[in-house]
Amino acid sequence: MNDRPGSRASLRTLLPLALLTGTSMLAMDLFLPAVPTLQVHLNVGVAPAQATVAIYLAGLAASQLLWGELLNRLGPRGCVWWSVTLLALASAGCALAPTIEVLLGLRLLQGIAAGAATVVAASVIRATLGDAGAVRGMATIASIEAIVPAAGPVLGTLLLVWTDWRSTFWIVALATLAVLPFVVRVAPRQLPGLNLDVPARYRDILGNGSFTRLALSHALALGALFAFVGSAPQLLQHTLKLPPGAFAALQVIGVLGFMVTATQTGRISQRIGPARAVHAGSAVQIVLCAALIAGSAIATPPFAALAVFWFLFCAALAVRGPAAFSEALRVPPAQMGRASAMMVLLLLIAGALAIQGVAPYIAGDSVVPLAGVMLAMTAASLALVVPYPQQRSLAGM
Repeated sequence: MNDRPGSRASLRTLLPLALLTGTSMLAMDLFLPAVPTLQVHLNVGVAPAQATVAIYLAGLAASQLLWGELLNRLGPRGCVWWSVTLLALASAGCALAPTIEVLLGLRLLQGIAAGAATVVAASVIRATLGDAGAVRGMATIASIEAIVPAAGPVLGTLLLVWTDWRSTFWIVALATLAVLPFVVRVAPRQLPGLNLDVPARYRDILGNGSFTRLALSHALALGALFAFVGSAPQLLQHTLKLPPGAFAALQVIGVLGFMVTATQTGRISQRIGPARAVHAGSAVQIVLCAALIAGSAIATPPFAALAVFWFLFCAALAVRGPAAFSEALRVPPAQMGRASAMMVLLLLIAGALAIQGVAPYIAGDSVVPLAGVMLAMTAASLALVVPYPQQRSLAGM
């Protein structure tokens, strides 16, 4: 075990896992620009075409608990083999799908297969790297998760210049097969220190108050992020009267804010401790949301102000997010798979509820409703970790 953030051992573990996460996310983000084209080629309406996105997300969310169960049974390496194989086959099937019904079924399988990446990557990082290495690892994975949603649609749009929507699925299939040997090499057959005698039912994990508080805190922080991302296109168009390209620019700005800070996340957490990192990042987010509300109550914010807000908000998330995720997974190895699955499922639920909750208000002429929801979520996120859960509660089982 090597805790040095720049160690070669850490990089040999992190890079393949980051590739696994990135290729799994391509199944969504590379495909998005092709939805209107697919609609025309398969001669279907808007609702069935949009369902290819919704059903993938449903499979992704539902599969978290499945892969959480399978991690101890199959081990990380077994989960990688099965998930990557299923993702490659489902992607190839999508490329060959003759009808929308067949495509929807295969998109569901794609989502289920892609769900393994988050469970396996987080568990392997927490179990094989030390405390500082784990925080850095979570930041690395999160950086990949930030890059792909920004770059994927751009690449998908460029692909459509030369080919049709089916090519996006062929690329996903080939990419997943290409990373398989590298991920298998670093994925252990079993998590180090695995003791199957440790109680590892979901109710056992949820009964750990420290895990539950950190997991909910992390989910609320990510939920605030999803609320902004999901609402920004409508907000920019209706409130700021800006063209569609403004959203792409804002995405790039947010990714830059996260990535620039993420390179220092491990050092920050090591220097001030995970608890202070979580508190500091949360406090900055609260101040930013409050400032946005105050400014928006006076006048509609210009794009430059919104860009500064988003850059700093994502930077603050890079400080608190990896530390909170790593600390929450300070549980026995037998519980890590299910704990990772629950954390991802919670943040997906929080994001979906936040986006839907703010939807009726974002077509107006004010940023205040969205900023208010984000302020409430970030404040609740901080409240859950004050006082900060004791480490002995996380490890002592």
